[in-house]
Amino acid sequence: MNSPSLAPAPSAPAEDAGSLLEQGLVLHRVGRFAEAIQVYEALLSRFPEHADALHLTGEALYRQGRAKLALNYVNRAIARSPHHFYFNTRATIFMHMGLPNEAQQDLRRAIKALPNYPEAYVNLSAVYRQQKKFRQAREAAAEATRLAPQAPAAWNNAGAIDMEQDRFDEAIVQFRQALALDGNYGAAHKNIGKIRAHQKDWAAALDSYAHAAADPLDCEAAFMLSRALQACGRTEEAIEPMQRAMRNWPAEERHKALSDPEGVAALYGVCGALEGVSMRFAESAELYKLALESLPEHELLLNNLGTVNFRLGRFDTAIEVLKKALEVHPRQVLARCNLGVTYVMAGQSEAAIAEFEQCLRDDPDFMPAMVWMLGEKAHIADWNGVPELRERIAALLDNPSNDQTVSSFILMSNYDDARRLMNWTQRSALLADRNAAIRPFADAGARRTSPRIRVGYYSFDFRNHPVAHLTAELYGQHDRKDFEVFVYSYGPDDGHPARARIAATAEHFVDMQGQSIQQMAERIREDEIDILVDLSGDTRGAKPQVMAYHAAPAQLMWLGYMGTSGTPSYDYLVSDNFLSPPGTEDCYSEKLLRLPETFQVIDTKRPVNPHRPTRAEHGLPEDAFVLCNFSQSFKIQPETFEAWVRIVQGIPNSVLWLAQGPNGFEQNLRVQWEKAGLEAERLIVSPRMPVDQHLARIGLADLFIDTFPYSSGATANDVLWSGVPLLALTGTTMVSRMAGSLLRAIGLPELVAAGHDEYVRKAVHYATHPDELAELRDRLAAAKDARRGYFDTPRFVRHLEDGYRQIAARSREGLPPAHVDVAPRPQEK
Repeated sequence: MNSPSLAPAPSAPAEDAGSLLEQGLVLHRVGRFAEAIQVYEALLSRFPEHADALHLTGEALYRQGRAKLALNYVNRAIARSPHHFYFNTRATIFMHMGLPNEAQQDLRRAIKALPNYPEAYVNLSAVYRQQKKFRQAREAAAEATRLAPQAPAAWNNAGAIDMEQDRFDEAIVQFRQALALDGNYGAAHKNIGKIRAHQKDWAAALDSYAHAAADPLDCEAAFMLSRALQACGRTEEAIEPMQRAMRNWPAEERHKALSDPEGVAALYGVCGALEGVSMRFAESAELYKLALESLPEHELLLNNLGTVNFRLGRFDTAIEVLKKALEVHPRQVLARCNLGVTYVMAGQSEAAIAEFEQCLRDDPDFMPAMVWMLGEKAHIADWNGVPELRERIAALLDNPSNDQTVSSFILMSNYDDARRLMNWTQRSALLADRNAAIRPFADAGARRTSPRIRVGYYSFDFRNHPVAHLTAELYGQHDRKDFEVFVYSYGPDDGHPARARIAATAEHFVDMQGQSIQQMAERIREDEIDILVDLSGDTRGAKPQVMAYHAAPAQLMWLGYMGTSGTPSYDYLVSDNFLSPPGTEDCYSEKLLRLPETFQVIDTKRPVNPHRPTRAEHGLPEDAFVLCNFSQSFKIQPETFEAWVRIVQGIPNSVLWLAQGPNGFEQNLRVQWEKAGLEAERLIVSPRMPVDQHLARIGLADLFIDTFPYSSGATANDVLWSGVPLLALTGTTMVSRMAGSLLRAIGLPELVAAGHDEYVRKAVHYATHPDELAELRDRLAAAKDARRGYFDTPRFVRHLEDGYRQIAARSREGLPPAHVDVAPRPQEK
């Protein structure tokens, strides 16, 4: 339809009516239809029968997609003044409403009123084209070009007839004729774009759609421009035109575009770009909501809206959306699994497990549901079916054709097989990297100018978190003569003192919370970092995708995630000779930076709570032998708990002291406890407490008995710092050897067991030989007083720096990563 114009009014209204009409037209012509309608309504409130105002209101309403209401107003205009222009507008509305006969009738009336009316012939041709009456359509088009040979619309219409008959070459000739008359004629550009898109010549289509989308009101052109940009690999540029189309299109037009599988795939592509490196989840959610207005029961749209709300931390909303998806599509296992994961994050473990179980009834081989269920069962000590579940997961993971990605963090808690975990993790990680499609920077480190080695520590966890508690002293201990330290925090500022200490002692503390993946990577590259250390890895809240950019020439993983990443994003993994014994190098995709004593740093300047707690304050019997474990509940596997039962049964007057877990954890644990025939009062579960209070109460215990295969890391650090002997059980994986590494470093290797039987035997032995246990406690205190092993943080930092020097030297010389073994420095007196 042409731009709105005025029909001659049969009688001249007052001057202010003309002024209002002109104001409305100015707004109308630039697409500000809502404002234009307000002006027309003001005019009609004074002159209710003003034909032009009625007609223009109808035309504006039609442009807004409100066809039925538009028809009302145009009917009133025609009743007031049966002008040919009004008939033409009503015909356009009829065409939109799928009423070609009525449209044809109005166009004949318009032509009768004005025989040489080319616009009416253009629209009449379109009506015939809609009815597949191509001979009549061609005749009407020919009349339009005869009457208006200088009108691009006439030639464009003629080309559209050829295009609909697949006569693409002839159509393009007509469209180019229109463009010769007006190089900016968007409809012709768009039609050429449609032909090129149909021919899958997206590069040619891109140019045509770029011209057509210059019209801010042409939503179809914007949508197709987005598709063309994606097809040409320019997904980031595709975001803006997709947003423009989706925001401004009427719902029924969106429905047409998204009913095409390729159209909805284009929407997914843009949302994927928003959610990926950009992390613009709110904008992605907006697009999914707009799409669902047009396709309210579309299963993947509902699933994806639920998922993006999950990413935004809006768990209640995510649950609501995913439940709706399942009401419409009850066997949609992806949505059900996502609902289960959302319940996990919302702390509703039993609801989560129920969803995972239903997933597996619908699809017995849906491995993500299996793995998440395995993890959540551990959280609440629900071990029914766990051995069988592990076997099913392992069989699927061992299948080389498996293409389902899973959480290696959960696998670490259940399988003690380092080489197998390496294979599983590598396959999942490479699939995830392929989906992310991040290209590493080509010039990271190329322009560096600093004489000092620049080390960047990158983490979500500079807050009340074990990573912050362990490393709080580290940053200020670095030698500023040789090292320039950057701390990159992208997690929340929770106001915890550990974060404040880190911010105060690091040379550069950079708060990047809220930045996109790409923005963070670009900042790190601009800072010309030599060595980038990821302290979070693939843990909750973490964004390891930044490492895929390779913003630094050498990238390390350390501390937060104890295992191989399985990807080329990391060059080195910080370890030690106990954690990764010689001969196990093939269990890691990274090269190893082996520190001489232990992998773990300690904060020797942590605040001390002056209060000395008593056993009575914590419900502990004064005369009992107190066995304890304060690990997170997911680390307590059924085999570990069975060993603890045997230990308690073997030690008269002993109790087991644990920390509180999620809802259902203690109840399930007590069921197993009572099945073993143990008295309820011998199992004591205490609430979790702030770190300083927790450290103060640890000393009330006699012996800490560790978990397996995910052993204690920060918790072991706290226990040994508090002077309580710790009994570790080690296997082949890094996570199973963490506590053992600390014990070896401080000279207590006899507290490391190699199997459950030895572990039980040692625990019972030390509990029933108090003199030997007292000696172990004394040796532990002596090691702390003498600052041996990991109790000496300054010496630990010197060792770390020695490793950094070797790594930086290799990367500056252009050498590939290689295993680094740091020699021990002499103990300072």
